[in-house]
Amino acid sequence: MPPSMDEKIEPVLAVIGHPVAGNPTQFALESALEQANVDCRVLSFDLDAEQLPIALNGMHAMSFRGVWVDVSCRDQISKDSNTTDQLHITGVEQSSPVEALRNAPESKSGDAPPSNWKAIAVREDTWTQLVRDQLERGGFSVQQVLIISADADIRKQLAQRLVAENQLAATESMQTIPPDKDASAKESTPDCPAGVEPQLESTLDRVVTVTSPDEITTTSLANVWLAVDGPASEIIDAFRRSTTPPGTVLVDLNENWDANDISVWERCKMDAGSNCITRWDIHAACLAKVVPQWLGSEVQVDVLREAMEEYLSV
Repeated sequence: MPPSMDEKIEPVLAVIGHPVAGNPTQFALESALEQANVDCRVLSFDLDAEQLPIALNGMHAMSFRGVWVDVSCRDQISKDSNTTDQLHITGVEQSSPVEALRNAPESKSGDAPPSNWKAIAVREDTWTQLVRDQLERGGFSVQQVLIISADADIRKQLAQRLVAENQLAATESMQTIPPDKDASAKESTPDCPAGVEPQLESTLDRVVTVTSPDEITTTSLANVWLAVDGPASEIIDAFRRSTTPPGTVLVDLNENWDANDISVWERCKMDAGSNCITRWDIHAACLAKVVPQWLGSEVQVDVLREAMEEYLSV
């Protein structure tokens, strides 16, 4: 018998990207929601820049609970003020890319501007917490952060955010380098060859950046490696060759779902265990934070992660 009109309508979530094929988000959400016995439909949509505003307005009109925004669509929402205004998105901050949207019905107050969507930014807080937790489990703290990215703007912006917000500081007893030692280290740090941006001093001690793995020497002072982009095999080879401090954590910050790239990182995780934090570890933790904001229900990170690994192994 079909449900009557006055019965509860099944909530709907959307995953948007361009392309969206190969993205494990829908399968992971469906698996976790089923395990949690939460009634919800998840749909994926491939949307280019021109389609995005029309589609999101339609999703709001149809009362979708929330939207996961793939990295391929993120800039238009995070950086395009015209799109943000057109879609009535609130809570957008230039320093924090928007990873998700939560349906926010228009305000009934005449003083408040209308709001269709509330922006959600969780990714950077999530992976920095994963890094802190991993270091603290081994009794370590951040000594130096190495950022690997071919994009100069990304290197600079990420370094500045880590410094300004002290994102990776784990405890007040975090190891620090005395000022005089820090000054001499600046001139000889093997991770920061000529031509690389100057190091940024902070309570993290230093953040150093390189454009590619071949700029990393075999002795590294950094015990947190952030691989934003680049060939996975070269980054992992550089990590294995380098003499690093105890407990050094390698973090895969890439967000594409290329099968070859994934398989290389999967082998690395098998070798390095929890000292390798992969993109699906981060993505699962992000979704576990976002789902309660969409549906008011909790889902398990392990179920999300296992579903992604199943999807990506096919």
